[in-house]
Amino acid sequence: MTIRALCVDDEPLARQGLALALKQHPDFELVADYGSVEDALAAVHGDIDVLFLDIEMPRQSGFDLLKVWPRPLPLVVFVTAYNQYALKAFEEQALDYVLKPIDHERFAAVADRIRSQLEKDRRELEADDLVAAVESLKRKLARKEAAISVKTDEGYFRVELQDLLYIEAAGDHTFLYLPGRHLITRQTLKHYRDELADHDFHQVHKSVMVNAKHVVKASPLKFSDYELELTDGTKVRMSRRYKPALATLLPS
Repeated sequence: MTIRALCVDDEPLARQGLALALKQHPDFELVADYGSVEDALAAVHGDIDVLFLDIEMPRQSGFDLLKVWPRPLPLVVFVTAYNQYALKAFEEQALDYVLKPIDHERFAAVADRIRSQLEKDRRELEADDLVAAVESLKRKLARKEAAISVKTDEGYFRVELQDLLYIEAAGDHTFLYLPGRHLITRQTLKHYRDELADHDFHQVHKSVMVNAKHVVKASPLKFSDYELELTDGTKVRMSRRYKPALATLLPS
């Protein structure tokens, strides 16, 4: 892995010294060096892994640069002739603080620390990505396999959510429509809105919720309403109040 480095120091000899130190470590690449904060900020450069930064420079300091550097910050190593800034440097989350002139043995330790931190960050990122992928898969499987129990006057029925087309409230009853049949329950529409909050069901009218997976077409009507067509050919009215849900129901 190539470690991309950037140097900002107003002293040309200091920049040359850092370049020579980095040449002893082939896995480091000095992408660019700048003599001022202004020049560094004006330049366009890609992702940087580590920033070697002087503190006392004309007009703006290294601390000033960190305030405006795009987030997230790269690793920061201060390279300076002054030791009185060490506390503030570590308060700025610096990885290390190196005094000039650069001692090659000391710099080798800094390079090892940079490698270790980048490897740690990489492992943590991979772990986060893995956790996110597992959670996403679990949600997909849960949605695919999810079912609800519907209480009716005739008893309890298991309803696979993937088969449920839409739900409609009418008076004291709620109708759950499936291909070729429907169930009638005394549970309210709000009950199902809460129960299905983590699934792909959306309210499209004050008395209707639809399964987004079964919406195949939306046709405009008068007064900014829409007519939704479902996979079984059923047509459901969508009132303008719920129009923002269209982007979810029929993503472009």
